[in-house]
Amino acid sequence: MYDYKYIRVEQPEPGIAVMSFIRPEKLNSWSREVFNDMLHFFRLLKTDDETKVLIIRGEGDRAFCTGADFNSLFPNEGDRDNVEKSFEFQEQLRELIVLVHEAKQIVITAAHGYAVGGGFFLTMASDIRLIADEFSCPLLKMSMSCGDLGCAYMLPRLIGDGVARDILLTGRYMFAGEAMSLGYASGCYPLSELDNAAMEKARVLAGYSAEALRYSKQLLNMMESVGNLDTAIKIENRNQQLVKAFNKEKNK
Repeated sequence: MYDYKYIRVEQPEPGIAVMSFIRPEKLNSWSREVFNDMLHFFRLLKTDDETKVLIIRGEGDRAFCTGADFNSLFPNEGDRDNVEKSFEFQEQLRELIVLVHEAKQIVITAAHGYAVGGGFFLTMASDIRLIADEFSCPLLKMSMSCGDLGCAYMLPRLIGDGVARDILLTGRYMFAGEAMSLGYASGCYPLSELDNAAMEKARVLAGYSAEALRYSKQLLNMMESVGNLDTAIKIENRNQQLVKAFNKEKNK
């Protein structure tokens, strides 16, 4: 694994990687250096055929990740209000979220405490969301559009249009209980058990072939834009044969 300075990347077991935010004193927010390390890491994952599962987590007791630290990201006065520089950073953020969502690895977020802004977007872009029992997602009221980094696309698909509109338009909190009842997260644990729960889930997934995981994830992502059952089944049929062929070749 590449040696990063502003995030920690470990490989505790074959096929499993863990990426940790290591800035708990700043609620694991993204300085420019943190963001650059993270973007570099996810770009490398595109060519990583050994890692099957990635766990994303945050150090400390208070927050998984609170997104952008704007003072660090825009250190010069006026930069944040500069449309060109702001848009340039938004495009880098777009690349990150798409890299997470389209990664060949299965991405698990183990989120506790606050998951705000970019931290919330990361959980949405992930494949499996596990949360601690004090998890909360406040979408900040910033007098801006509620559509940011795929929120308006992903959240209605994850929890339904009606509740998603309520959350996105009011900017209110979504706490752990609601996240579970809406199906946003698939598991809720005491903070002391969250990391172990994520590892147990990762071990199950890492026991499957890389091809089965990769093409199953691709299939699920493709289904986001499929409009009818017949087309969906045709895609599934081809995907099954593709994975079968890979497995047969591997077992020769």
